[in-house]
Amino acid sequence: MPKVSVIVAIYNIEGYLDRCLNSLKEQTFKDFEVLCVDDGSKDGSGKIIDSYVEEDKRFRHLLKENGGLSDARNYGMQHMSGDYIVFIDGDDFVEKDLLETVYDRMASDDLDLCVYDYYQNFILTGNREVIHIPFNEDKVYSLKNDKELLCFVSNCAWNKMYRKELFLANDILYPKGYIQEDLGTTPKILYLAERIGFVNRPLYNYIVDRPNNITTERSERIYHILDMCSSFIGFYKEKGAFETYYEECKYLASVNIMQSLKKLPYFTDKRFVDGFLNAAFAFLKKNFPDFPKCRYDLYSYKEDHIYLNKTLLRTYLAYKRLTK
Repeated sequence: MPKVSVIVAIYNIEGYLDRCLNSLKEQTFKDFEVLCVDDGSKDGSGKIIDSYVEEDKRFRHLLKENGGLSDARNYGMQHMSGDYIVFIDGDDFVEKDLLETVYDRMASDDLDLCVYDYYQNFILTGNREVIHIPFNEDKVYSLKNDKELLCFVSNCAWNKMYRKELFLANDILYPKGYIQEDLGTTPKILYLAERIGFVNRPLYNYIVDRPNNITTERSERIYHILDMCSSFIGFYKEKGAFETYYEECKYLASVNIMQSLKKLPYFTDKRFVDGFLNAAFAFLKKNFPDFPKCRYDLYSYKEDHIYLNKTLLRTYLAYKRLTK
């Protein structure tokens, strides 16, 4: 049985997939399986997967009907056999010592979860920048003792290695049919993981601006951010932990909803814009009556105060419409 199961979600990414799978094939760590979950691709992705399966017995081709990223990850977990899980999006790629570095860290400190830094890669400009997760790799953390983990560990699924029991023993699945699915999942994992570690080195390469990347779409799915915030807030309430982590939940919801509010200037439908603006601020006030007061600084950039003030934002959007 392999020690690590790598679950790669794949959908119509033939131009990027070979780089991703090759970065796994060349790993310095050898005891792993790669579950290539083909989410009903219509391009040549399936043939690329098959070429790796033929050459390397560690690769498996799991074909399913299209159900989205969450569904692909959940399907992979149904077929995994490793003790640890790594998720990779098939248009991204990893450093060749990712699995060795992170597995050694997991094993040496008996971790439930290990989080690592990553590169953001920009196709249009060719730029690359390191995203550093601000926790010390020489320590072992837990949310119970370090509440700020909930605020400052990135939501993304793919810069982490997980002990599989975090998902299986707690019936944790990625929410099917939603974008922002990581926000509906990672805060739950952070609560459940008793021993959390970090690697302060970038080991994953995330492609920011791939054409047709689902994270750049602007549609009715903008409301999914509210659903995912409801999901993790509901989880903390069910665990009797919402009051304990009230400030952290407030921060997490506020900064993520703000990122969706920042998309509103790109929409031309005023009714749509007003509808989401009203829904977003109603959600924040309902769940956090003292919003925008917060123990943590909600304003990373100078203009952020506009997006977390309903009156200012409405005025700003009206101005943007007039000046287009």
